Amino acid sequence: MKIKGFMQKETKTLSRKGKDALSRCRFSKKGAAFLFGLSALCLSAVPAFAEVSASDGEWVQQGESWYFMLGPNTPLENEWINYNGQSYHIGSGGLMTTGKYVDPEDKTEYFFDQDGRLLEEEFSKDGKTYIGKEGKELVNFNKYRQMLREELEKDKTKDFGKKQAVDVADPESSEKTLTGEEVFPKSFALIDMDQDGYKDLVLYKEAVEEEKEEPKSVLSVILYQEKLPEQKGSSVAQNKERSLAALLEEEANGAYQVELRKNNLTGEPVVYRHNGNSDSIFRVTKNAGLEQIFSLSTGANANGDPEYRSFSDSISQSLYQSELLTLKNQYGESYPGKRFNLDEAGITEGLKNFTKEELSFYSSQEDA
Repeated sequence: MKIKGFMQKETKTLSRKGKDALSRCRFSKKGAAFLFGLSALCLSAVPAFAEVSASDGEWVQQGESWYFMLGPNTPLENEWINYNGQSYHIGSGGLMTTGKYVDPEDKTEYFFDQDGRLLEEEFSKDGKTYIGKEGKELVNFNKYRQMLREELEKDKTKDFGKKQAVDVADPESSEKTLTGEEVFPKSFALIDMDQDGYKDLVLYKEAVEEEKEEPKSVLSVILYQEKLPEQKGSSVAQNKERSLAALLEEEANGAYQVELRKNNLTGEPVVYRHNGNSDSIFRVTKNAGLEQIFSLSTGANANGDPEYRSFSDSISQSLYQSELLTLKNQYGESYPGKRFNLDEAGITEGLKNFTKEELSFYSSQEDA
């Protein structure tokens, strides 16, 4: 007979009287006969929070459900079970609790996985729910992740290929149609572009291939924004407003190559857009969105002579070369954000890719 394990949870231990009574109800996990006869006194001796070992009872499976039995036809009911660092809750009739459980006394919500294990500071098996300390859901964090998931599901079918208008086949018609290569994003990264603590979305043209180290083409930068609505004179708790805004959309086969680079002085991510004769650096700020901090270009003036510009200002060749060297040195490294393929497995994995420090931040925002 299969015996389940447990996860540690702080609980009240049995009183001496309760332990003595429970010991009289004990039988082996292999289904051996009772050490002592069960009686109504045995069940009544089990307190609201009972710490039980495997020798106190055993798990019995019926169909898809599991039950914890103290003996034949004698379930443990409405108790927490703790063993070897794992916790379960047992409901009426000895049925193991799964999913969401609301304590009938203090209305506290707890979450269990499909194996009945209490979740604590971890993601559910399907990756869609994160449970914080004491088995409680981080509601705002999960709403944020759900919004990102919905955006990614939409983005994986978005065409970033360059299109041009051509005449329709009918020579008598003046209508135009768009034609061109279809290019869909193949991967994404979650990166805090504006340094507000919340990760934003970056879409890439290429799929994840670890053996290739060349720069990855950025197709879009989508900023996540969260704020409280302005309601003057109201003492009622206000729900946070959440939105996603695309700050950058690039044609995959357009005039520019777009990459994500790192500011080697501050470590912040920046957007590097370039072609054969121009180099631009953008950073993302909370208030200004994409802020261009470098713009260098070369060309020819009306006389055909070489011309060098920083933004709209004409500069000398030596100053141009000096600024270009600064750009290359300060923003020469690719930003080390981990990418995930834009499929179901990749989306699920990517939306679980948070460090302990980041999860601690999101936990602190639940009541902010």
